[in-house]
Amino acid sequence: MAILANLTDLVEDVRDIINETTEGFWLDTYIERQLEKGHQIASTKIKMVSMIWTVTLTTSTPGAGEAQIVDNREILLPSSFIAIDDGGVYYNDDVCSASSIKQIKDYDKDWLDRSGTPSRYYLRGDMLGFDNKISAGDTVRIYGVKMPAELTGAQAPFDADYRTIGYRYLLVDYAVGMCLKKKKDDEWKIYLTPKVGSFWVGLNEMKAELLEDRDEDYGMIPGDNLTRPHSTF
Repeated sequence: MAILANLTDLVEDVRDIINETTEGFWLDTYIERQLEKGHQIASTKIKMVSMIWTVTLTTSTPGAGEAQIVDNREILLPSSFIAIDDGGVYYNDDVCSASSIKQIKDYDKDWLDRSGTPSRYYLRGDMLGFDNKISAGDTVRIYGVKMPAELTGAQAPFDADYRTIGYRYLLVDYAVGMCLKKKKDDEWKIYLTPKVGSFWVGLNEMKAELLEDRDEDYGMIPGDNLTRPHSTF
């Protein structure tokens, strides 16, 4: 049986530690909010939940499985997107090299007028862009990492990634620390002091273990867990 399998289990564990088994000083809604904050911080710092985002380009309002072309060469990334991983970016199944607007324009002053299959991509805020104009009907595929689904009564932390089961306690540590801080109890520092608090030390251990093999960075291993296939959008 997996430990701390959902939000209900996490709240119960926090309440056991702060010695308040039912609502009193700390409401369940407060504890749940702190657990979700810890969940998002850990996911952003470690970048462990993988995604494959494949879309067809359109010039119209996008539907499911589509992305709208903006300014001839850019598309809006999904709201859960964190980063592109070593899997990279593909345009019509052709791999594109990572670049920047500065590098592209320094290499080709007339790049804004160029058409044809892109060979390089860049990130600009929450937009993904290419060195050539892109066309409706073409496809873009991104291998990356994303924010996991929000914690609920049934949703397991970190999208149920089996590699993270042993680190779910970190969410409890974060929430306990925030509960103690709310009550002005200095013991919160045991959990949340930068670099030495148990939450931050645990994050470093988690990162070292999950990202130890750079050839398997961010868990981009197709079919590594058939019960939890890599996310697609």
